[in-house]
Amino acid sequence: MKFRAFVLVGASLLVATSSAAAFGLSDILGGGSSSNGGKTNVREVVHNCKRALHKYLDSQYLLIDALDLKEELAARKATLKFAEKGSAEQSDEDLIAESDACSDVIRPRIESNKSMDAEHKKLAAVAALKYVQAAIETKKMVGGLTSLDTASLGFADIGPVLYLINHVPPVVSNAVSTTGKLLKYLSANKVDVTEANKAASDLGV
Repeated sequence: MKFRAFVLVGASLLVATSSAAAFGLSDILGGGSSSNGGKTNVREVVHNCKRALHKYLDSQYLLIDALDLKEELAARKATLKFAEKGSAEQSDEDLIAESDACSDVIRPRIESNKSMDAEHKKLAAVAALKYVQAAIETKKMVGGLTSLDTASLGFADIGPVLYLINHVPPVVSNAVSTTGKLLKYLSANKVDVTEANKAASDLGV
């Protein structure tokens, strides 16, 4: 049984690393070195990752306000189950599920090329920069996650860590893809995204 567990863990890590490379994130896989090893390093990386996910979700909510999508998000969330606990009490699964729901209402608006009014344009300029900055911070966490020394973890800790290793890269991939489309959409609506465009270079956009 122990051998099978080690095989499963190793396979999960291989999938996570391959996923990171597929999402164009292999350039940051040096972060979070496991040279110090131990649970302390793992917990620090996991804590920082969760903080980055919170910032990214907050930036999505700000963007939803800017794009006037509150009703669409409410309708989307009505079909899903959210903990609604808020901030630090949310599990990683809750954070990522809510982030995915936000993405599902943001993308159609961007693709619709719907015009924006003056009030929402002002907020959109701020929201775009916040979104890009949060996406960059979350992207940086992928390197730390995929280079963790998971051998130091106990059975109770390995599941949550592997969940982040496998699910954060797709979140980042979506953020990078959305950023490019978002900036083009806002530019077409005469929104000042000068600062957001500068920051987006760190995402390869």
